[in-house]
Amino acid sequence: MKSIIAILLVICLHIISSQAHKIPKIPGPWIVTDIAGKQKYPGSTCTLTILSPNKTTINVNILQRGSPFNQSLLTNVKLCRGSNKVTVKLPSSGVVADPRYYFTIYNTNGLRIDYSATFQIGDPKFGITIRKPVAGDILKIGQTLKASWFGSYVPPGYSQNNFTVVRALLEPAIIPPSQPVTAFNFIPGQNLTFSSGCLKFTLPNSIPRNTLYKFGFLIVSSISPYNQQIYSAGPTDVAGKCTSSYKTTINVIKLCHGSNKVTVKLPSSSFSQK
Repeated sequence: MKSIIAILLVICLHIISSQAHKIPKIPGPWIVTDIAGKQKYPGSTCTLTILSPNKTTINVNILQRGSPFNQSLLTNVKLCRGSNKVTVKLPSSGVVADPRYYFTIYNTNGLRIDYSATFQIGDPKFGITIRKPVAGDILKIGQTLKASWFGSYVPPGYSQNNFTVVRALLEPAIIPPSQPVTAFNFIPGQNLTFSSGCLKFTLPNSIPRNTLYKFGFLIVSSISPYNQQIYSAGPTDVAGKCTSSYKTTINVIKLCHGSNKVTVKLPSSSFSQK
């Protein structure tokens, strides 16, 4: 009986600890929803998980790469510090089957602060899904980015010869207006083999710390509306250190024969998602 109670107590404390996640030192809201390549439909809903380092207000739009399509979904959404769930409804009309849609969040001044991985609406029968990195990943300087992807950039009825993979790239999610941009290009025939479906890259010291980075592809063609195909993974925090975390200490508790009452105190701060 004693052993059963002790085990249950440890399980309880483990559950409390497992819900405590770290809040990285990101500059602003961060979309950590894994939506890369996912299939959505007109009029359906989608719940975004947005991690924010502070209280703020945002607007949410949906856009399509290679197209002027840009539609507002939500305005004046108030975020609290930590993890936020924001549900949006996709447009029921005005959208075509395509794999290049993505969500963007703006501040109240209209400045873009983050955007999601690309996903598809309908069944376009082509498109690239970047499996890794996954939205919400945290990597540190010196670690290896292990990117992987699958799919095709050739729409049905066209020849691959009409399309050119220009590059894969790793760049900041938000381009700073005045600071130099630290970005990395991966060129086919040099340091990229698209057909391999994977790439490894050691993150150098030149990357600014606590910066959201995107891995993606650029494909071009002379065929409209596929002149420019851009696919991106979810945002990854590079070299982010944590501002706070919860630690659980399990002390040795002596139980007597019979009924025992054990009081535990939960953390006073709210939990948040990495």
